Amino acid sequence: MTVNEPIQQEGRNKRSKNLNYYVATLTVIGILGVVAGLIHLFRAMSSGFSNTSLADVLFNTAFGVLILICSRILAKGKLLAIWFFGACILMSLIYSYAMGRGFNFVIAAVGAYFLWQLYSLKKQGELS
Repeated sequence: MTVNEPIQQEGRNKRSKNLNYYVATLTVIGILGVVAGLIHLFRAMSSGFSNTSLADVLFNTAFGVLILICSRILAKGKLLAIWFFGACILMSLIYSYAMGRGFNFVIAAVGAYFLWQLYSLKKQGELS
């Protein structure tokens, strides 16, 4: 056992906490997406289904599931998480625009920030 070993372990634990934080954040976002889909479903059932409400139910549920999948990929430390998350954000932006809601600046800004954080994890060697 050398003197450098505890320092190296401390560095790994610190980076792992960052990775765990991002995994937990994506998990919560995914769960909230699925819950939003269920809320839209119950609201649509009570007021009658329209094409827009059905599309919102399907999109919110699918988006939540895809973000949950992304969190599991990130938990394994795979670089694929960056691409998968980027695709989810792009899908959300395209959906908002296609539904006539315009460009969603909040999703774009939060998504860009989160992608930047994931990229910094890659530079630290957390993702492979």
